Amino acid sequence: MKATKDNLRINYKERCQALFDMESPYEPNFRMLVYAGRKEEERPVFRVVRAVGECKLLTPAGKTLWGVVGLDEATGERQWYDYKRCVSLEDWAVLDRMLRREFGWMELTDPGLLRETRILAKAQLREAGV
Repeated sequence: MKATKDNLRINYKERCQALFDMESPYEPNFRMLVYAGRKEEERPVFRVVRAVGECKLLTPAGKTLWGVVGLDEATGERQWYDYKRCVSLEDWAVLDRMLRREFGWMELTDPGLLRETRILAKAQLREAGV
């Protein structure tokens, strides 16, 4: 079958809901690593949050975005995170897609920085006790 935009599209609603299904490999209130939306020294900054549920967001333009509500255990703050920024899901495939989409220059100019970013992200989640 020829690859088209439609059959390559990711069903974010389905993926968000699957995380909290009864048969999910994730434990209730599991920890995940999310992209904080900012950079330090040209590298993305991540934070560890506890996923508490899936949630959709309707933008003013009428577009529906699916994501995960994360609880920051240090501050008690709950925040919605776009599924595309929940980097530790899908065996780190989300991280790879996010780096390609938002930090594609790394692959072209500094592949070592790209590898280091992946390693540091995984280490940060491990240090949080996951």
